[in-house]
Amino acid sequence: MPLDGARDDVEADFDILEALGARIDALAQGLVAGGQIMKTVFRWLAGHAEVPEDESVRSCLMAMAHDLELFTPSMSGSTMMDRYLRSAKATTDVDRAALRALATAQFHLVEIIGRQDEDLVSVKDVATGARLIILNSKIAAEAAGFFTAMRLCPLESGRHVLISPLFLMDEALLANARAFIKPGRPLGNGYRCAAALYREMARHGFLTMPLENDAFAAIAERLSNLREAERLALEWIALEDAADDVELIAEIRQAASLANLVDACGCFGQAEFGAPEGLADAYARIAAIWMETIARRAQAGVAGHSEVLDQAGAEIAAYIEHGQMQPGAGALFKRLRARLAFADAPGVKESGTADKSELDRAIQRIIGLRGKTVAQGCSEEEAMAAAAKVAELLARYDLSLDEVSVRRSEAIGVTMETGRSRRASIDDCVPPIAAFCDCRVWVQQGQDGSRHYIYFGLKVDVEAARFLHELIEATFEAESERFRHGEIYLGLYGGQRRTALNSFQVGLASGISGKLQAIREARQAKAVKSSGRDLVMLKHSVVDEEIDKLGLNFTTKTSRSRRAVHPPSYQVGEAAGRQFEPHPLIEA
Repeated sequence: MPLDGARDDVEADFDILEALGARIDALAQGLVAGGQIMKTVFRWLAGHAEVPEDESVRSCLMAMAHDLELFTPSMSGSTMMDRYLRSAKATTDVDRAALRALATAQFHLVEIIGRQDEDLVSVKDVATGARLIILNSKIAAEAAGFFTAMRLCPLESGRHVLISPLFLMDEALLANARAFIKPGRPLGNGYRCAAALYREMARHGFLTMPLENDAFAAIAERLSNLREAERLALEWIALEDAADDVELIAEIRQAASLANLVDACGCFGQAEFGAPEGLADAYARIAAIWMETIARRAQAGVAGHSEVLDQAGAEIAAYIEHGQMQPGAGALFKRLRARLAFADAPGVKESGTADKSELDRAIQRIIGLRGKTVAQGCSEEEAMAAAAKVAELLARYDLSLDEVSVRRSEAIGVTMETGRSRRASIDDCVPPIAAFCDCRVWVQQGQDGSRHYIYFGLKVDVEAARFLHELIEATFEAESERFRHGEIYLGLYGGQRRTALNSFQVGLASGISGKLQAIREARQAKAVKSSGRDLVMLKHSVVDEEIDKLGLNFTTKTSRSRRAVHPPSYQVGEAAGRQFEPHPLIEA
């Protein structure tokens, strides 16, 4: 609608502009963190130019890449902005107006006519000839007569808000852009025009828009220098249900570290004073997840995590003492650590009041009812009633008492040191040990370069794995010593003996691994046949959920080394391995 020059609603439009900026800023965080923006810039420059050293030019290129990522359709035809708008929710009239404006954003080729006043700029759409009014106080009067491209959001007042970077086009760029214009019609294929223009400007340069203050360059520079805690907090407040976003929580857990935890607490202390709504809470929630993740890693035996919380507390206290952090940072750390200690206290997991699913609540009730026995002070009648209720709940949820025990069990880790920096034949037994005991296992390198294995699983299974690992180590020592006094070894000399001993140990590992696998398969088949349930799968699902909470990145490596094998020695070792017998308590 045409404007009559009235200014009574300009301030309201500036409120919408700020809301738009906050939405665009929040969307940018994930793109910067994921590397999409820099990947796009490098793709433009590949084989044509180096990354520009000029900070303002580099910032403008990043803002162009950001704009393109938001508005380029996927194979399904929807853009990142479309997907964002489908899930975004507004809590105020200004927010709702901002979302409506984003939903109608369009890419325009324009000629700058000039400043209308201190807040408004007049431009002409090159494709349609229409006059547009831009809400912008930064474009200098010297830009009049130049051509540019803009992504504009129309407001209900008839004005437009700019959400793309500012630049000027030379004649060559303008000629390329005009190829996308059909006479008398709005710019068709706006995203293709934007992609072509941005690519050409990245490779061959562009004219700088005369500005009083380049806000987009400041934003791009700020985004490129965000600390991890800041970036994740901005992502958190950009989502409606961040606490339930599985991908975001996983990303936060993977970033858990001493430095990031200290940063999050420090940012919380600063955010208590005039920060955007929800930002302080976001820092607190992220710090809590990092503290919990670090504590879980320490409990699982992950190297270097046992002292992290103590170190973080000491660093935060030192920063506060020297005036480099607000006292709120220390208060948050102490509060979160106290909460963590309470959550780990005996009985809390059974009686905690945290939100649980209906099934979880039923399991907690079964656990409580099973404790009601005559020996615990109940009357015989009360004990019988509790038992009947347990049976009813088990039937209702199709559970067994074994399943209840699995679901309530605590997952822990135990570390087995090897004292070696290189792999040995006995290491071939580690994965079978973990499988036999229904655990997960991974290898880590210690600070001294030595290898150690971490078995992770339900407490009783991890203890079984520890025992079995030590039993197999003792078996290797005893059987290897017996082989050294045997006929094959004594009949060889020099390097042949070393090859024979290695071959024996390779065979021994193979025999033990085969024996464990056979016993495990027989045991599992028997359990499924008798109960109709595969509790191993349930155990693995519970353990895998707990591993996810460690926020660790695992890689699988396949050993391709060729080992010279002395066949007779290998056969003797394999036969000895098949005679290996696990402890009866483990085998049960």
